[in-house]
Amino acid sequence: MAKIAVISTMAGFPWGGSEYLWVAMAEQALLEGHEVFISIFDWSVNHPAIIQLQHKGAQLLPRPRFPQANLISRISRKISRKLPLLNSLYPQSHYHSILDYKPDVICINEGHVYNGVYEPHLINFLHTSSIPYLIVSHLNEDNSKLDSNTRTTAQKLFCSAGYHVFVSHHNLKLTERQIAQSLPNAVVIQNPVNLSDWSRLPWPYQSTICFASVARLEVGFKGQDILFEILSSPIWQQRDWQCHLYGSGPDQAYLEALTHHYGIADRIKFMGHVHDIRSIWSDNHILLLPSRSEGTPLALVEAMLCGRPAVVTDVGGNAEWIEDVQTGFVAEAPTPKLFDAALNRAWLAQDNWKQMGMKAHEYAISKLDYSPGRSLLKLVLETSKI
Repeated sequence: MAKIAVISTMAGFPWGGSEYLWVAMAEQALLEGHEVFISIFDWSVNHPAIIQLQHKGAQLLPRPRFPQANLISRISRKISRKLPLLNSLYPQSHYHSILDYKPDVICINEGHVYNGVYEPHLINFLHTSSIPYLIVSHLNEDNSKLDSNTRTTAQKLFCSAGYHVFVSHHNLKLTERQIAQSLPNAVVIQNPVNLSDWSRLPWPYQSTICFASVARLEVGFKGQDILFEILSSPIWQQRDWQCHLYGSGPDQAYLEALTHHYGIADRIKFMGHVHDIRSIWSDNHILLLPSRSEGTPLALVEAMLCGRPAVVTDVGGNAEWIEDVQTGFVAEAPTPKLFDAALNRAWLAQDNWKQMGMKAHEYAISKLDYSPGRSLLKLVLETSKI
């Protein structure tokens, strides 16, 4: 049996969509009798998924959080600083405690593909420990720009991994372009969905069209501000719709203010975080994701499984799931003009939405990995033998 250490680099939030895949892997590993050690930032109160892993036998190795943790997260995601700055923010490494447990393999989970590149203590730990590792990367952005030193660091970190796992082919190719190097160790694995029932839901009966935006309220990534600008235009003001936002995040106050600025506050409803995903799609007709960057959003796959079409931007894995006009509509880029064009095409084709939702459901069922945690665990165990 293997000893598996998991290092999550998530620093800006206690939880997010990037954490579900490694958690599913850890659950499967514990079920098969492996040992699991988890290194995450100390958030005082752990997410229920972490507590559940502890109950199943995983050992938690919390890393101290610094006041600059959010800054580190923003820096690494925007790729706008050099390694020495982050080195000064971390006075010492808190990864070496992992060595006390003598892991056979380390799984590094990155919310953004370059999180690890901008953590010098993590890189030094991996180099000095000589423990085989693999990387799981979720988000990447087209505007991520690397200087020559950072690009060299990324090349060494990525190519020394047993595997580099991505959640979309788009982000894999984007990363190879940014580092100017192929990644022969790259593999694409799906995220697990938050649904136990994958059957298609009945079509909503209400005549008013109900849009749903299911995403963290963070406009730099999810683009809800783009959507609000579009819906404030005269042509959309004349149409019969309501827009429901599901989720929470740092930009909620800004988005609420923006609805008043655009005069659409009476037509936008902030629903908060909803655990029952199927209840969302009992009441809404179509998913709107004007994302500026993505991995492959769980919300998209879940909407498709429930039998709903979507309007998305061509970022991350969106276009790998949505076939334009068949299962939804794809905007070529995350701009108000292009997303408005895609949303208008959708509006004019709303008589076909039910049929498109049926096709979306069928496609998602055929494409879905029924056990992505097991798929990742297989790569983890293979890496442990390298």
